[in-house]
Amino acid sequence: MIREQNSLFSHDLSPGEEIRKDPIGALTLFTTSGVGSAFFRSLLKSLGSPGEVLSARRKALESVPGIGASLAEAIASVKGDGQADRIMEDLQKCRAKMVSIWDDEYPANLREIHDPPALLFVCGNLPRNDEVRIAVVGTRTPSIYGVHQAHCVAEELAKSNVCTVSGMARGIDTAAHEGSLQGNGKTYAVFGCGIDIIYPTENKSLASKIEENGALISEFVTGTKPDPGLFPRRNRIISGLSSGVLVIQGEEKSGALITAKLAVEQNREVFSLPGSVDDRRSRGPHLLIREGATLITSAADILAEIGLQSGGEPSAKSITDLPQLSNSEKAVALKLSSEPIHIDKLVQELNLPVASVLSDLLNMEMKGWVKQYPGKLFSFNQGIVDKSWV
Repeated sequence: MIREQNSLFSHDLSPGEEIRKDPIGALTLFTTSGVGSAFFRSLLKSLGSPGEVLSARRKALESVPGIGASLAEAIASVKGDGQADRIMEDLQKCRAKMVSIWDDEYPANLREIHDPPALLFVCGNLPRNDEVRIAVVGTRTPSIYGVHQAHCVAEELAKSNVCTVSGMARGIDTAAHEGSLQGNGKTYAVFGCGIDIIYPTENKSLASKIEENGALISEFVTGTKPDPGLFPRRNRIISGLSSGVLVIQGEEKSGALITAKLAVEQNREVFSLPGSVDDRRSRGPHLLIREGATLITSAADILAEIGLQSGGEPSAKSITDLPQLSNSEKAVALKLSSEPIHIDKLVQELNLPVASVLSDLLNMEMKGWVKQYPGKLFSFNQGIVDKSWV
């Protein structure tokens, strides 16, 4: 007999308990061709457990809303091929757990979106419901300005106890995660592939840090390769986990703009950082501003919009506690600002040998005074802009 239909959000945890009792059965059903998250939820709500669904007669399966004859046939004909066992082994190898939509730790705001993931595969700890989270997204090929802004905004949000969510892609995503970690905050990376696949591979170290200070999250089973078709689905989770989405650089048809559109559909705030009109990567943020997104120039603007106060700039004590600069380093420091400058320009302005200037810069970077960017660009660390300290 088919159980009486209950609301998905009725807090009836029996399906979650059944999944914990029978994860192999759950994965077998979940990976059946044509099932997906929506039908997985409907089947368990109607029939009660993965085992009952897999052993149900076709007539009972077809009684579940949306389950037609062909899908009922596919479910009724499922035979274990070892795939579910392999997925469980992969999850154990990468220290990941499986969380269902009926579990208490499943983020409440993600449960509210259209087509929420039925299962999440997680390394680390899922966001708490009392956390404030802002998604920071943008192009994979940003300018130095874009990288700098993403890092600074995420760092300042972290100092005000606001977590960040992004996709750990190259460019803006990576800068946002790194900025949040720099600010001793939590950050969450949502994958467009299996949780066991670090993509891009150069972010392996970053992924480990995110796992320790947040979580790596995916709705795709282990072994799922990165594919452009999967990223829009990933993006709905990024926005769904967040109170608002900040777009920093991206063209008009970029993935970042897709995330912003999803945020609007999910009734989330959309923030946009303006850029140079000569840079095509500014077209997306400028389009969003024209369509009503909130223009921001700093983390403080976001905090004001969501009713929080800024954690503030680094204190004088934190600056003076940095290791002292030598006389030659002070000379270099006086040429630096918060805006990145190329090594060649520094050498020209100082009229000193390249090796000497580069040596001082690297020493200052090790002391915490200087930040280096790709392409031999250097600036003061965020907040250290008062030349009276030099």
